[in-house]
Amino acid sequence: MTNIYIPQATENQRRITAGDISFVHYAEKDSLQHSRVVFNCYAISFVINGEKAIFRPANNTIVGTGEGIVIPEGNSIMAEHTLNNRQYSSILIFFSSAFAQDFLNRHKLTSRPNTVTPDYIKFRQTNYIAGYVKSIQTLIQEGQNLPYLLAANKVEELLLVLLHSYGSQLTSLLRSNTPLPELLLKNVVENNLFNNLTLDELAFLANKSLASFKRDFEKVYHMPPGKYIRERKLEVARQQLEQGKNATSLYIDFGYDNLSNFSSAFKRKFGVSPKQYQMSAQEI
Repeated sequence: MTNIYIPQATENQRRITAGDISFVHYAEKDSLQHSRVVFNCYAISFVINGEKAIFRPANNTIVGTGEGIVIPEGNSIMAEHTLNNRQYSSILIFFSSAFAQDFLNRHKLTSRPNTVTPDYIKFRQTNYIAGYVKSIQTLIQEGQNLPYLLAANKVEELLLVLLHSYGSQLTSLLRSNTPLPELLLKNVVENNLFNNLTLDELAFLANKSLASFKRDFEKVYHMPPGKYIRERKLEVARQQLEQGKNATSLYIDFGYDNLSNFSSAFKRKFGVSPKQYQMSAQEI
């Protein structure tokens, strides 16, 4: 699977570009396959029709019609599809980290102490934002050329609107720095345990080659990634069995093709089948 670099990959879409700012009307056929996407800039995406699934190093979400998301620089895994007979479409706004820093500095915005930097900011489109998106879509459809100052003012308008609702989160996101490699690797692993991503996809989110990911993983966890992920999933499955859930409803969530494989793996780990374990837990 090749990497898709954003915003370069959108150059064949209808767009307005002014310096390091781009407004793009993105339309594409269904793509349920995961794509490895590298964001070389900040992006704000507004879904017009369809759904966008996005996996980030520390979190994942689905952005639906009428929603938007702010995505920082870095690696993501994405899949986009429609829910009707029309193409998936969205309005994308790209701006550089230099623009983001200038915005923060001019408005004297600083991150609050202990503010957790989010992996993204997802939001519903208000009437104001919906009108804003419509105006950008119209400008693109009409093939308008915007001078840089006007394009910058359009981006700043949107950031100020989002700042009103997501002040500390947005400030932190725009000021975010890449976390330490060890912390990034742990975030990727722990927050994607149940997303059934391949090791190659986990390595991509951690911005590593597969070989480097496996090597660094063993330094941090002291065991191979495949074994660690299997055992962590079984530990969580054991806890959920104690809470009353049954194996039939669990095995798919934990990445097993069938109940038999899940039961065999559980028995190798804990010495009893899921049903036997659950019965003994209920007797205590």
